[in-house]
Amino acid sequence: MCPGNRFGRTAAGFTLLEIMIALAILSLVAVAFLRAQASSVRLVDESIQISLATLLAREKIAELESLRFPEPGKNSGPGGEAFPLFRWEQIVSSTEILNLRKAVVRVLWMEGNQQRSLELTAYFARR
Repeated sequence: MCPGNRFGRTAAGFTLLEIMIALAILSLVAVAFLRAQASSVRLVDESIQISLATLLAREKIAELESLRFPEPGKNSGPGGEAFPLFRWEQIVSSTEILNLRKAVVRVLWMEGNQQRSLELTAYFARR
């Protein structure tokens, strides 16, 4: 004979306590998943910013390459229409080797309240 409750019915299903424990576990898993998702979105945004900053820095290095042997000096400006959130700084300096110049291009942008930067260095030889 099947065991029953005091009204003669068999006990089938879950108790309220079991359901509450299952919901608590499910909510913890959901919170962990949402945190991972938010972190993923933030990392994707950061990688896009770094990629755009790299493109701008490479563009400025290419402009210096077109000069063949750039003159020493400093230059800076906004990122322009293609890179509105960025600004750049360019420093061309002489080196210890007479026919060699060093160019540093730094791209700056704001990420939240923090200023970020990316720097590329190139060397140019007189031909």
